[in-house]
Amino acid sequence: MKKLHFSFSTKLTFDDNVYNHSFALRCIPINNSTQSILNYDLEIKPFVSTKLTMDAFGNNVISGYIQEKHRYLDFDINGTAQIDSTIKTNDYLPCYLYQSKYTKPNDELKAFYNDIANQCRLFTPADRAAYFSQKLFDCMTYEKNITNTQTEASDAFKIKKGVCQDYSHIMLSLLRIDKIPCRYIAGLSSCAGETHSWIEFWDGNGWIGLDPANNCFVTDDYLILTQGRDFMDCSIDRGVMFGSYTRQMQLITSTLEQQ
Repeated sequence: MKKLHFSFSTKLTFDDNVYNHSFALRCIPINNSTQSILNYDLEIKPFVSTKLTMDAFGNNVISGYIQEKHRYLDFDINGTAQIDSTIKTNDYLPCYLYQSKYTKPNDELKAFYNDIANQCRLFTPADRAAYFSQKLFDCMTYEKNITNTQTEASDAFKIKKGVCQDYSHIMLSLLRIDKIPCRYIAGLSSCAGETHSWIEFWDGNGWIGLDPANNCFVTDDYLILTQGRDFMDCSIDRGVMFGSYTRQMQLITSTLEQQ
């Protein structure tokens, strides 16, 4: 068990004025039996009234609307959480057994699964997940700026390169072919400088975290922000707005450290 201080800051900058801006932020960490959020402070600029709800996957959603013209949206959150990764959560949903937009395998990924599954002589979900993670780690190279948030598992596996999001989507695809329910996690880790992603798989009694980009099981040094079928369900910020802007610049910084 660890008590961790967390901070997360995102700055969205538009190259021209936008207005009638509706946004939804998923930046407040999930509060459950594994991680208890002891306190947090959230600041959004420009100032706007917001509403806190929860989506179908258990994620906290802060929604707001800015009618006036503006060229940025900043939000900062910091707080304290108590983590005990030995405690399993049991919020199972049947949808976690099925492939989603980002995880749907192509023939190459199916062939890779068949190859490693035929070699595997392990039977428990935890053992099989660890085995698949090792095989994926052996054939992939972690490389930034070669994929993006739209990259799907099959595309990343084709080039055998990517970042944590790509490792997570490929791992989800493999486990779902293997009939092991699993879900995408977006959050913070002491080993990452910005946001991080990993997966959780269902062992029949609860969820177990696995970080395929680092080929390790999740410890008390991880903090969950969002969870869902894939990146689409877990996006930290979404928005719809009017204006003539042509691009959106985003800067994200975060920290997660033991108190």
